[in-house]
Amino acid sequence: MRPLPRRPAAAVAALAVAATLATPLAAAPGAAAAECRTEVTGAELPDGGPHRLIDRLGLRQAWDLATGAGVTVAVIDSGVDATHPDLTGAVARGSEFAMTRDADEFARTTPLPEQDCEGHGTAVAGLVAARRSEGDRMAGVAPGARIYPVRIADGVGEASPNALAAAVNDAVDSGASVLNLSFAYPTDAEPLREAVERALADDVVVVAAAGNEGTEDVPMYPAAYDGVLAVGAVGDDGRAMDRSNAADWVDLAAYGEDLIVVSSGGSGYRQESGTSFATAQVSGTAALVRSRFPGLSGPEVAARLTGSATPAAGDEGARTGAGILDPFAALTHLEGGGGGGDGDDGAAQPGGIPVQALPTDEPLLGPTAATAVAWSAGLLLAVVLGLLAAPAVRRAARRGWRLGPDDEGAGAGAGAGAAGGAGAAGGAASDRKPPARTPAAARLGWLDGSGTPTAGRPTSPRHPNSPRNRTG
Repeated sequence: MRPLPRRPAAAVAALAVAATLATPLAAAPGAAAAECRTEVTGAELPDGGPHRLIDRLGLRQAWDLATGAGVTVAVIDSGVDATHPDLTGAVARGSEFAMTRDADEFARTTPLPEQDCEGHGTAVAGLVAARRSEGDRMAGVAPGARIYPVRIADGVGEASPNALAAAVNDAVDSGASVLNLSFAYPTDAEPLREAVERALADDVVVVAAAGNEGTEDVPMYPAAYDGVLAVGAVGDDGRAMDRSNAADWVDLAAYGEDLIVVSSGGSGYRQESGTSFATAQVSGTAALVRSRFPGLSGPEVAARLTGSATPAAGDEGARTGAGILDPFAALTHLEGGGGGGDGDDGAAQPGGIPVQALPTDEPLLGPTAATAVAWSAGLLLAVVLGLLAAPAVRRAARRGWRLGPDDEGAGAGAGAGAAGGAGAAGGAASDRKPPARTPAAARLGWLDGSGTPTAGRPTSPRHPNSPRNRTG
């Protein structure tokens, strides 16, 4: 947040902040004539890995889903240095509002591309949409988004409510669908309120800083207006920063402690803290959501950001609202679907995935399928039985459909079994003729001793002295 009144930016850790005299800038036709008396510059990044917000916010996973392409984020601030390499191709020409002493109070002009005396707006723009570089040492939350800068030449603290309202209206007219307001105005000024209401009515997602005064229940504007996403700040440990204002109108929080940011002056980086830079992360995430789900309305985008936030450490709801920003969760958050209220048709909200009803118990096969399976099973059984019976049928056909040796043995009992055994002694059954069949009467006679032995029954030769060969 840009504090009121203005304060010089702090130099932290190894990153130097130099206040140097700016080179006089020639005024181009239609361009602002105001020159920077002093300009904040930055230092080169020390050797290290990717920007820490990338891992902390899970941005690589989020970028697999959206980069903010096609979305414009308006930044009303101290200006944006479009000449910084990390912002190449990311910044539109924008507009500038300077205070005047006449009845109009302000004049609108076109800013010079590099003009940002304080560096605050450049830092915010970099956190929103800085392009990815080698090693991701610096990257904005939405590296595919576009920035529309609206420069307040004399600083927000010196701007009249009418000038601020005109700046908001200009941002809306530019076609921006996300509006970043990293400042906190202590007065509910009617022109500013009406301009914000117009932006919300035009379906713009308005994101504003909660402020860095460390107050409780003191309204700060535009953050305290209905429909505006008010952003607090947390430290590296996930706890609310003491200087972040606390109130029931704070909606969510993002990281705001000792962040590496893009510096004005054409190159370099600085280190900054505060709710202004937490606000930039929320604006960048809103751009990701609007890029992935262009059909969502502004209120639906805001609800998605707060509904997917991660609870903050400790009991700090008044400073962190719904919790800490989670870009990947915002892009994958499940919403809507079958709530069960009257008239609820179970349709998902735009951008959400409908929750499907539990499947009902249904038969595995319908009537037609069951009939087809039964017929198929019957045909298959018939084929199997036919294959099994084929050898027996072929043998019966070769015998002229008469009972064969095995069949006779099964029907005639032991006598046929003996005949079969004798036949086996003489050779294979397939190589001999079947034995002559004895008439039924002869067989019966054998039983009472009046007949002769059955043909084929082995008999022993009579001995000369046997009783039957003797005479007398």
